[in-house]
Amino acid sequence: MISLNLVLAGLRLGLKNRQVGEKWVSDDCSYLCKGLGILTWH
Repeated sequence: MISLNLVLAGLRLGLKNRQVGEKWVSDDCSYLCKGLGILTWH
């Protein structure tokens, strides 16, 4: 339940920051890709 709340909070921040510019979106995508890569290695 706590993790779900964190995800929802992250999505809200993402929607707010999306209005700032696409740079944040590209940075977030690269961050997610790195995170997924680390998870797949383990």
